[in-house]
Amino acid sequence: MLVELVTTGSELLLGEILNDNSRYLSQQLNMLGYSVVYHTTVGDNPQRMELAIREALSRVDMVITTGGLGPTQGDMTKDIGAKIMHLPLEYHPEIMETIRQWIAVRHPEREVTENQRRQAMIPAGADIFSNGVGTAPGVAIRSHGKVLVHLPGPPSEMRWMYQERLKPYLLRTFGSQGYIKSLYIKIYDMGEAFIEDRLMDLVQHQGNPTIAMYARPGFVEVRITAKAADEAAAEAMLAPLHQELKKRLHRTAVAYNQETIAHVLGRELLARTMTVSAAESCTGGLVGALITDVPGSSAYFLGSAGTYCNEMKEHILGVLPETLATYTEVSEQTACEMAEGSRRLYGSDIAISTTGIAGPGGGTADKPVGLVYTGITGPWGTIAHRDVYPGGRTEVKRRAATRAIYYAVQYILQHTR
Repeated sequence: MLVELVTTGSELLLGEILNDNSRYLSQQLNMLGYSVVYHTTVGDNPQRMELAIREALSRVDMVITTGGLGPTQGDMTKDIGAKIMHLPLEYHPEIMETIRQWIAVRHPEREVTENQRRQAMIPAGADIFSNGVGTAPGVAIRSHGKVLVHLPGPPSEMRWMYQERLKPYLLRTFGSQGYIKSLYIKIYDMGEAFIEDRLMDLVQHQGNPTIAMYARPGFVEVRITAKAADEAAAEAMLAPLHQELKKRLHRTAVAYNQETIAHVLGRELLARTMTVSAAESCTGGLVGALITDVPGSSAYFLGSAGTYCNEMKEHILGVLPETLATYTEVSEQTACEMAEGSRRLYGSDIAISTTGIAGPGGGTADKPVGLVYTGITGPWGTIAHRDVYPGGRTEVKRRAATRAIYYAVQYILQHTR
């Protein structure tokens, strides 16, 4: 079954909020075998919204909208859907009573306004999805072989309604359409062109499973996807291709699916009962934040010293004043001394440091914006890496922190394999 997702709301087009609903629904529907083939976003304009939904219904089997089910005049999705499907809107007093009870329990100081009645108006004959985490019900309309589904826009309501209402409805009404399984492989030590060269014949002759590559900040993501009758069959189809990728890429640092390079570092440290610490200047604590995003990181992460100014580099980490005077704070020498100072301070096995120019100002011809030195130290000595990262301040910091953790992984693997 082909599906199009139509997210509504001018706030999406203005960039005021991120469109996370399409990502979530695509992932969930793919696991049921429903093929999401289009994403459309349209603002709160009745003519454009009607056109978008009509066009979507002309090219897919099911259209799922999110947003525009609230009580105000700007919430028009359900009205337009009813118009397109040639259905009158009918008042449901039981829905209105549910809305009253919801407001009374959670906002007793508020009165139920007359415009709340809009949420109790439902297209005739539609299946109604009661809302357990909000006031706006969802609906599903079937007509002439097409299905039009309206879900609330707030992500927490939409996710609850999908799991508790729409998913059971789809399975009950149409059954599973198979199972689409993807494995995301994040490769941190090879460039996109090099990876493509290794995999070109697989890409050119792909069928089911499929293979695709994406350049991400700090790594290349290879996605392999299989469609089968169920999850076990899809996993069995992916296994040979996964093994072939391992053989061809000779990876040393790789994360899977929702993992990050910090998960890889954690695995390698735990396998060797080692600990790690950090000293950060330009990344401002982001290295430590990424490491501690991993559950259980307290078993190996000892801490990060935020030494943004030179005085703290000297007093906390023991960076020599002569080093800073001769080479400046953005240098290989300072990065090395920062890492060594962190290792002394925390008593860790491995230490990571970052120092650089995140921008937007402060760059020179010799030391441009984006220049970052990363220091790594441990039982096998101290090394430094020099990188110049593209992008704005936030992106430079993110890239530098991610790469610093990768360099720690690389340091461990090179000396223990």
